Amino acid sequence: MKKFILILLLWLLVSSCNKYIVTTVYEQKYTDPDIALVDVYTHLYYYDLDSIYMDLWIPNNISTDTIQIEQKMIRKVVNDKSTYSFVFSKYIYPSSLYYNFLIRFSGKKKDLK
Repeated sequence: MKKFILILLLWLLVSSCNKYIVTTVYEQKYTDPDIALVDVYTHLYYYDLDSIYMDLWIPNNISTDTIQIEQKMIRKVVNDKSTYSFVFSKYIYPSSLYYNFLIRFSGKKKDLK
């Protein structure tokens, strides 16, 4: 009987906890900067961040001998435990140029849009 009560209590404890997840909500690669920006601002509108211009995002620049990466990032806090991260990257190679846009969610599964 004691084992049954212990198992029941453990099961209730585990089932009542919310799952914490980290997942990529959206990822897209572009070669045309105009199409990339339209797609970025379309997604920002959906997440109510379209009033923040990309010039105000947090910049991160990485350079090596053959490649240069320019990243801009912004976060949207849903609550104390859940956030969305938006990362726009520009990859400059000697022979090519492309852009990448990523939306990542980390937090409780119930807060995922």
